[in-house]
Amino acid sequence: MNISLDLSTNTILLIPCVILFIIGCFGLLNSKTIFNALFSLDVIDTATISTFVIIAAFPGSQTPIIGYERYSSYADPYPQAIILTAIVIGFATQALLSAIALRLSRKFPLLRFKDLENDK
Repeated sequence: MNISLDLSTNTILLIPCVILFIIGCFGLLNSKTIFNALFSLDVIDTATISTFVIIAAFPGSQTPIIGYERYSSYADPYPQAIILTAIVIGFATQALLSAIALRLSRKFPLLRFKDLENDK
């Protein structure tokens, strides 16, 4: 049985992104405080954006706007615009969640989920 793995440079670049995504999901599932959950969400956001940037920047992909041979090494501008929008939305979401956590910390200084669930 001959099993060969085709590990190109693009595939090797995606491995750290997948590992970061798994670490972020593990941290989110095991977080006991709101700030740990926020940091885990930020790691997941970074891993997702990095994955899309690496996929969009594969060499040799032609842009849909220009079909000439001399422009064949450029990356597609549409995923870049979408990723830039995702970065801005991720930053705004993190800022909003941090502000909510700051307001909650006045009543619950440790910001544990267990304390928030037991409050009546």
